[in-house]
Amino acid sequence: MTRVRSQLLESVHCASTTKLTAAEAAELRVLSADIPTPGAALPCEITAGHDGSHIALATLSDGDQLWWWLCWASQARELRQIDLCDGRDLDDPYLDECLLPEGHPGTHSYDIHGG
Repeated sequence: MTRVRSQLLESVHCASTTKLTAAEAAELRVLSADIPTPGAALPCEITAGHDGSHIALATLSDGDQLWWWLCWASQARELRQIDLCDGRDLDDPYLDECLLPEGHPGTHSYDIHGG
């Protein structure tokens, strides 16, 4: 893959999606009243061409302080509470913050474009 192609892939969202299962929705309902409906499509939030599991935001809890993510790869699926990345765009006049989970692969959310 050429360097230009690699940079292009890292600037757009991964195209993978998954559907929230009824069991996952029930588990999330214990944490928050604001959850996707079972069967709702959840898009992967990280950059195209990433390594490892796909990651989708599932819900927020505890006054929007805890972020719950659905992580999936092949047949493995897991709901996990993961803190936000501490990445910040220091060149942005509003000090844009990354809204992806801590330790995510690829670029920060403020550098990812539609996809």
